[in-house]
Amino acid sequence: MSRRLVIAASAGNHAQGGRLARLRANLERRTVMSVTQEMTAQAQTGIREGFTTVTPYVRVRDAGLVDFLMTVFGAVETSVTPTGGGVHREVRVGDSMLMIGEGGPAEAPTALGAFHIYVPDVEAAYARAIAAGATSLGAPEDRSYGERAGFVADRFGNHWYIATHLGPTAVPQGLRTVTPFIHPRGGSASYIDFLTRALGAVEEFRHEVQGKVVHAQVRIGDAAMEMGDGEVEPMHRAFYLYVADCDALYERAVSAGADAVAPPETKWYGDRVGTVRDAAGVTWHIAKPA
Repeated sequence: MSRRLVIAASAGNHAQGGRLARLRANLERRTVMSVTQEMTAQAQTGIREGFTTVTPYVRVRDAGLVDFLMTVFGAVETSVTPTGGGVHREVRVGDSMLMIGEGGPAEAPTALGAFHIYVPDVEAAYARAIAAGATSLGAPEDRSYGERAGFVADRFGNHWYIATHLGPTAVPQGLRTVTPFIHPRGGSASYIDFLTRALGAVEEFRHEVQGKVVHAQVRIGDAAMEMGDGEVEPMHRAFYLYVADCDALYERAVSAGADAVAPPETKWYGDRVGTVRDAAGVTWHIAKPA
């Protein structure tokens, strides 16, 4: 199977049409009230305005990713902070936030990602991405799971599953503009179990074909995350996780099998942060807001 077909399949392109569309519709109806309640509860932890419980953290060697996001998705840069030879940037894409690290020590690992991103016009966004140097992983077309979607990889190696929901709104209810998509090492089923035990994730749906999870969704606090099995090489992912008690969740994650990277400490910017890395290669910066 070609890499392009693998990417499309991992995004759900080979799901059984009607069943996954019904799952999505049921999920939308079921989560509207629960999401509102979760967001209200999370507000009490002091999360910064505009952020959710989980924020993707992308680290690249060179500048240019922010320019790509601005050109293709209309991103707005909200913060730029020098950090020991590098730069920490924060950008807003629709109603979602991304943290982006550029440069820094040569030994600092890159952290890339795959993202399900909803836009009003798939063809226009896809064309802008290709013009901005992205590589096509699948041209836009109507998908059996209720979206029109096309897939690209930017020049840094991030994957963008660009979609318009074929419903009353471009973004399905219960989701935001950007949803992280993980291809976990070791399989999605075991990873969902880990996220449940370690981070209190709640599984919202799972679609399996012949024992493989082709598409699943979990929610951590007020943030949704998608995943699926496939032959795609797992990426070194990173997320900034806002919680009310980072020390307690750090210990819980380590007890559930995550590797301790850095114990909780109060950083110069005020957040208290502890870092772990799980068996799927995902780094979690567990943070209590300042």
